[in-house]
Amino acid sequence: MTMKLALVFPETRSLVAVRELAARTEAQGFAGLWLGAAFGFDPIMALALAGDVTSTLELGVAVVPTWPRHPLVMAQQAATASAATGGRFRLGIGPSHAPVMQMYGIDFDRPISHVREYIAIVRALLADGRVSFAGERYQVTGFLDVADAPPPPVLLSVLRPQMARLAGAASDGALCWLTPAPYLRDVVAPNLVAGAAGADRAAPPLIAELPCALTTDRDAVHAMAARDLAIYPQVPFYRAMFEAAGVPIAERGWSDEMIDASVVYGDEHGLAAGIGRLFDAGADEVVLSPFGVGDDPARSQQECIRVLSDIVRS
Repeated sequence: MTMKLALVFPETRSLVAVRELAARTEAQGFAGLWLGAAFGFDPIMALALAGDVTSTLELGVAVVPTWPRHPLVMAQQAATASAATGGRFRLGIGPSHAPVMQMYGIDFDRPISHVREYIAIVRALLADGRVSFAGERYQVTGFLDVADAPPPPVLLSVLRPQMARLAGAASDGALCWLTPAPYLRDVVAPNLVAGAAGADRAAPPLIAELPCALTTDRDAVHAMAARDLAIYPQVPFYRAMFEAAGVPIAERGWSDEMIDASVVYGDEHGLAAGIGRLFDAGADEVVLSPFGVGDDPARSQQECIRVLSDIVRS
């Protein structure tokens, strides 16, 4: 079986950096590059601009919040990025989180039904170039005509069983950030399959996304998590996922158990083993976010990427 290993970076400021990351990631043998979405540049536009410095690398966003963008606008952007990248763009979407949407003044109301209608509209526009949709949340009649734009896959962010079933029924893949391997195996994968079966279709790809670090020192990983990943234990959806996975949660920050469950770390053999466990749990693609540790995080990160490149080429 071919190992599909990709990288995800939290770059949100520099378009020059994105183009450099994309060219380097392709040269290092990875299958794809993913960007997150935060409070910087538009990641869809950033990835479109990386299209002309790559030729084989898949370019994806994980994930764009749905509430602030009308589905027709999201489809327009995705089709444009697909044209700019020669059909290598992948669109990841999700409802985000209530505290973030509250910052925007958006009511985070029934996210599952919102996403169900939203993805139906986006996928229809991308596949057929037109949509006529009358739902509870959206009433849309629209058209889309972008030349040389193969329909990009539309993937959903997945943390809990209900969203996994929706992803199985209506999306082109499940994007699972921080989900431990046993939780992928026992919760996400079966619900993804069940959702697909209910819709009389094959299950879409399951994509596991986790942070990683080249170190055997858990204390060094704790320091990195406190610096770079501090927000996640505070977010209700992630706390609920850890609780459902049976992972003890710290009162503040990351517990030892959370680190061991949701960060791939170790020496070269430890990283390879951690990646293998994710594939064994049912992942079709593993996406790692390499973080630096120790006194020289930048050098540590580059060493981590080098080791991951060696693993994907082996």
